[in-house]
Amino acid sequence: MHLKNLFTEFDDSISQSLNIDPLGMTVIWSVFGQKIFNRRVSSISNDVRNYTLNLLHHLVIKEVVEDSTQLSLKLTRVYQQKDSFAFKQACLIHCENLFVYSMLGATNEVNTLGVLGASKGRVKWQEKHHNPELIFSHTKKSNLLIRQLTLGVSGRYKTPFMEMKFFDNEYRYKHPDYQVVWQQTQVFINRVDELKTVKDELKKHLIGLIKSNDKLPNIRFSTIANSLRVAYTTAFSSGQKVGLLTKDFWLSITDLNRDAAGKLYDVISTGVEDTNCQQLFEQALKTTNEVAVKSKFEHIIALEPFLAECELLFTLLTSMRNQTLAELLVSYKALERPITTLPDLARRLVDKVEIKDILKGTGAQRYQSLLKFSKIPTKNETECFEMVVKKLLEYHKSIMNARGQSPWVEQINAGYRCNIKLTKVPSAQKRPLKSWYHRYYINEFKYLISGLEGEVA
Repeated sequence: MHLKNLFTEFDDSISQSLNIDPLGMTVIWSVFGQKIFNRRVSSISNDVRNYTLNLLHHLVIKEVVEDSTQLSLKLTRVYQQKDSFAFKQACLIHCENLFVYSMLGATNEVNTLGVLGASKGRVKWQEKHHNPELIFSHTKKSNLLIRQLTLGVSGRYKTPFMEMKFFDNEYRYKHPDYQVVWQQTQVFINRVDELKTVKDELKKHLIGLIKSNDKLPNIRFSTIANSLRVAYTTAFSSGQKVGLLTKDFWLSITDLNRDAAGKLYDVISTGVEDTNCQQLFEQALKTTNEVAVKSKFEHIIALEPFLAECELLFTLLTSMRNQTLAELLVSYKALERPITTLPDLARRLVDKVEIKDILKGTGAQRYQSLLKFSKIPTKNETECFEMVVKKLLEYHKSIMNARGQSPWVEQINAGYRCNIKLTKVPSAQKRPLKSWYHRYYINEFKYLISGLEGEVA
């Protein structure tokens, strides 16, 4: 499995959704979700503490790269120059490991929930008697996390930072388009004493490290200056504290309090706790008359009932090891759906050209395939349902074939066989007709908001 671009660009061929997305719909709904959030929020980038930690690490590395201090002779043989991609990767891994061990060894009160690498770090912390090794390298020998460059803080938050124009794909900071945001960052960090202290202490540490004449500097955690460790644990003791320190800055940089995201922000901030995703989008739509903002909500409101109903029918197909068409039909009717539900919903979308135009590549192809439900005749109930099921399974098989995997459900003789662990069917009350299934990053956005508002424990 190639993971090089896993957290920078959605690629269905390498996505972790391979085993949880049998209809390949992530590549469709995620596009509309990111139209709302502009790639600032995702399932892996939604924590204000990690957002801020990544910001501070990159600021320090940028300053080290621009500093006059040269790499030692042996490090020069490995990295050639400080502005190399590999050197900056080594710095990021080293800083992340320093942070994790500082949190694990904290003498003040800290909350390690949400600290990436804390679980694996705790094992090494105990094994090495609270004095683990830190190898300065961009290779796996320095990794605390498996595939740390993609699964660590810098990997998970790379896409939002690129979108906000902090750097490009190889962490180049110098482009003129990046200067404004870095100036804002420096002003902000220097104004917050806790963060400025971390920056100064970490920069001092890295500059001392790169002067080392070891090919790959290997140091014990006990040799790390106590002032740096305390600075980390003071500034980043909890997500709540970081949110209180950084809310205004992040909102000004991410624009998540503006346009469509801002309308959702307002509804979430003032709404009731149990408001579901569908209600949030519908309420947010009512708060705006801006055409561009309204269309982002309207597209999702029009699209999601259809995608959700496709998912629900597939859930029925995976709820029994073997079942006949007649048994499946009874189960579907028990969910209080008209037999023509999918063809009817597809027909409502066929003429919405603006939705088709937003999707590109794989997403567009899959969406067009799903819209073929609109062509199914609906006069005869049983024949209609049989054709709907057949088309859904053909679509599912094409998705799995493209992944090099076997279908989860297959048509066998006069019935259907499920080849995976059976799923539970929701009740009609829990999944009424046209209710939503996909979340469009609302859960992640709520979590980020709670962090920004200082509500994360």
